[in-house]
Amino acid sequence: MDRIILNRAHRSLPMKEWKKSSCVLCAQNCGLEILIDNGRMTKVRPDRENPRSEGYICRKGMNVMYYQHQKDRLTQPLKRIGDQFVQVSWEMAIEEISEKLLQIRADYGPRCLAYMGASMQGGHFEAGFGVSLMKALGSQYLYSSAGQEFSGAWWVNGRVLGGQHILTIPDEHETEVLVAWGWNGMQSHQMPQAPRVLRSISKDPHKQLVVVDPRKSETAQLADMHIPVAPGTDALLLKAMITIILGNGWENKEYIQKHVEGFASIRDWFNDLDLDAALKVCQLDRDQVVQLCKLLTTKRWCMHPDLGIYMNRQSGLAYYLLTILAALCGVYGVRGGNVIPGMIRPLGGHVDERSAKVWRTVATGMFPAAAGFYPPAVVPEEILNDHPERLRAILVNGCNPLSSYPDTTAYEKAFAALDLLVVTDIVMNETARFAHYVLPSRSLYECWDGTFFPWTYPEVYFQMRQPALDSPGECLEPAQIFTLLADKMGLIAEIPD
Repeated sequence: MDRIILNRAHRSLPMKEWKKSSCVLCAQNCGLEILIDNGRMTKVRPDRENPRSEGYICRKGMNVMYYQHQKDRLTQPLKRIGDQFVQVSWEMAIEEISEKLLQIRADYGPRCLAYMGASMQGGHFEAGFGVSLMKALGSQYLYSSAGQEFSGAWWVNGRVLGGQHILTIPDEHETEVLVAWGWNGMQSHQMPQAPRVLRSISKDPHKQLVVVDPRKSETAQLADMHIPVAPGTDALLLKAMITIILGNGWENKEYIQKHVEGFASIRDWFNDLDLDAALKVCQLDRDQVVQLCKLLTTKRWCMHPDLGIYMNRQSGLAYYLLTILAALCGVYGVRGGNVIPGMIRPLGGHVDERSAKVWRTVATGMFPAAAGFYPPAVVPEEILNDHPERLRAILVNGCNPLSSYPDTTAYEKAFAALDLLVVTDIVMNETARFAHYVLPSRSLYECWDGTFFPWTYPEVYFQMRQPALDSPGECLEPAQIFTLLADKMGLIAEIPD
């Protein structure tokens, strides 16, 4: 333990220096140049040499100093004793946490253990180490925001495309029509340089922007066509559109014959829909919907769904129908359509819940529909039950469930009932106040880290980031912390000379 902390490389940084880095506050990770003056960030500007963001930056990137320089920064491990937190050494924290994890596993089995993380937008290395630690302990439980937001969509990808980790992205640079379905890209980017791309398409006389959204969002204000679908009726609208296309014979028959399997088995789903009644529920004009269907069957288009689909009340069904619509129009795997990007490593893997080897949660029966991620919304129920294998110990890193996950009141009650809650973070957040141990993490600008987001085509980028600052006190990288725990529990084999 001492040798790991004491022998870590200490970099003597110049008093004032511009450092290349990237934004860690959204998945686009736009390139930044940060002025470091006497160990602090003092200025931020876009990195015009970054080949992915090309000098683009938004207001979040310009304000990363507020993320980095927190007034209540954690600098030493803390242990809760009664209602108070006291400082302890790393040696004590690692030893006691390791003993408790092994004892809980021995008493109740590995299903009682879970990792809650893999949610950071600027660093994914912690996920590799945290998930590996859980697997070494015998647990499959990984709770992440991806399991909440994308479970319906990624599950459909697993069935339709053959892998939950196979994502399709819009080839917006080669498209004739971009369909933003439930996505306000002018505010929530979700693609590189989104405002630039949306403005460019809006101004191009040879391209069109279509927005399907209940409200006249900032993106809808730029659109050539805005479809103000009633909230929660997206699946019905999609079924109506597919019915219109098939009823008029507008589907791409050649593409379907070459590239689509099983269409005949679902063709009858779209025979007897009362279109006028359906569109009345959607609060839409039939002529406008027919016009949209004509556009999507005569132009090369791509779709960009977002939380309006992913977090819809019928998210899996809505995304499946959107997938069927795209397949019938022949836009998968073609330039200007929706393509499968290259990637260094996928975000998670494929998990098929039909396999007996895949765990379901003991109280709610949930499975990991999103590339191995379980939905965090079930966690309180998985803790507050009488099952002998209920969740009893959770390691939390890089997320704050009591701020960002559903039903925080239930979370408070559940976390208070855990045998062991360990939180790794840079500050004492809401979740950390319920922890038995709080471990001080280096910030994302103090770590060696990178992200695996694959949102580019045809280029493939894997963006790595080196530390721009020294960390205060005794902070360690999450990867170091999980390695120390694994080593203490005897989970790491002896390394040969």
